[in-house]
Amino acid sequence: MKTNRGLSDALKIFGMQNLMVEADLARLEQDGIDLGRSNSFKKDVVVVDTELFEVDIISQAKIMADFYVLYYSLENTIRRLISGRLQEKYGLNWWEDKVPNGVKNGVSKEKDTPMSIRSDDPLCYTNFGELIDILNANWSDFSDTIRSQRAMQQVLTQFNLIRNVIAHSNDLSEDEIDRLKLLIKDWFRIQS
Repeated sequence: MKTNRGLSDALKIFGMQNLMVEADLARLEQDGIDLGRSNSFKKDVVVVDTELFEVDIISQAKIMADFYVLYYSLENTIRRLISGRLQEKYGLNWWEDKVPNGVKNGVSKEKDTPMSIRSDDPLCYTNFGELIDILNANWSDFSDTIRSQRAMQQVLTQFNLIRNVIAHSNDLSEDEIDRLKLLIKDWFRIQS
């Protein structure tokens, strides 16, 4: 059995080895190699001192950041599919010509804010429910890309439920994590 001093020395060595590995990984990321780590952003950019927050909250936020990356990527992949297909078929005025009025009105309200405008692209202001509405209204333009309208509706509706948990800074349960992973697979599975 190790003494307190021996245990302390072992923990220090372990900590130093971890710091060296972290430094090596950070150098690889600075060289442009994406290691897929959730905190691969620049460490020297400090928005606010994280020591102001409780350690357990920061720790859980780092875990949830990985799920935000998945949600962000999926939502923007779907937006890109919609804008690419509708612009290809209907030109630059596709938003005015092909988007349901309810979606356009919702986006107009979203832009009616004192906050700075986050994008000139109105599609950036849509949520999963509105993306479903756009896909439904233009189903004939997507039926060769997405194998089932009903499957699309089911998958995106479920994504919207999980999105609410992530966007409102709550933790995902193990079941919700499994569901998110399956939904991502489902989305790509229903692509023709």
